[in-house]
Amino acid sequence: MDMEKHLIIEQQGVLGIISLNRVANLNALSIEMIHQIHMQFETWQQDHSIQAILIKSNSPKAFCAGGDIRYLYDNYKNQTEAHKAYFSAEYDMLNMIRDYQKPVIVILDGYVLGGGFGLAQACHIIVSSEKSRFAMPETAIGFFPDVAATHFLSRLDDIGVYMAITGEQISSSDALYLDLIDYHVPGEKLQALQNELAHSSSLNKEKIQQMVRKYITRPAESDLSSRSENIRKHFGFKNLQDIEQSLENEQDEQYKAWTNKILITLQQRSLIAKQTSLKLQHLGRSLSLQQCMQIERDLQDIWFEHGDFIEGVRALIVDKDKQPQWKKENPELEQILERLG
Repeated sequence: MDMEKHLIIEQQGVLGIISLNRVANLNALSIEMIHQIHMQFETWQQDHSIQAILIKSNSPKAFCAGGDIRYLYDNYKNQTEAHKAYFSAEYDMLNMIRDYQKPVIVILDGYVLGGGFGLAQACHIIVSSEKSRFAMPETAIGFFPDVAATHFLSRLDDIGVYMAITGEQISSSDALYLDLIDYHVPGEKLQALQNELAHSSSLNKEKIQQMVRKYITRPAESDLSSRSENIRKHFGFKNLQDIEQSLENEQDEQYKAWTNKILITLQQRSLIAKQTSLKLQHLGRSLSLQQCMQIERDLQDIWFEHGDFIEGVRALIVDKDKQPQWKKENPELEQILERLG
């Protein structure tokens, strides 16, 4: 039994609070944490003394750095099917939160990556401080943005494509500009906001939103907003080769250093992960949230065999040689992607 509690559950007034507390791992979501969050939501659904739920982090650095990729890697290497059970449990948890009858507020203050980004997006009211950094960095480990990113990133069109295939981080100002968060509250005011929520005698969505609004400030200018036209110029193509060619051909001195940096990043990423991420972003634009999640689930179950995830985790996390030997191509995977549309 793990002596350290990776979730801290408490009730303050009519507010149920779940604090992610796997601090040494930047709150990467273990299978136990996923099950516990789900069970806690089920318990509170029936509890009339709880009117709203707050999800937050006890880490000064991160809300959540994503899924427990080491666990997935180890279990796959030990020839178990645990990776399938993990994703299944994670998606059940996300659906539970998204469809929840009581308002769910999340406070972000630090890294919001991968599975942590998906968890935040499932919540009903998303508050972030200036400290947060957001990314779906999956292509760096030979994977594709999942946890409903096929839906929430594809709503951003070409900017979603850019985020999905490069894995680049964006600021809280950028996230507000893109509507990926609802409110920007300065870090030093987060505790006061939480205290007000905890001392309120009644909470509903409107009341929570009114409270949050008292603390919001205008964030710094979004870097991405000034670059969005240039991003669209390069990432509007349906073909990966065309995107990389376009970046290479950038003539404007103002953008050259940036497009060069992005091109170098893309060239380090797994080819099949990039192609799949691009395909999913274009597909997601015309699909419902549930359809997007179903496609992701189908792909997750075969990706460990056909994709580059195991090699990516080996190179970056297990052996740390940072020299992944990506597959040149995978005909079986390409056929599967063709069938997707």
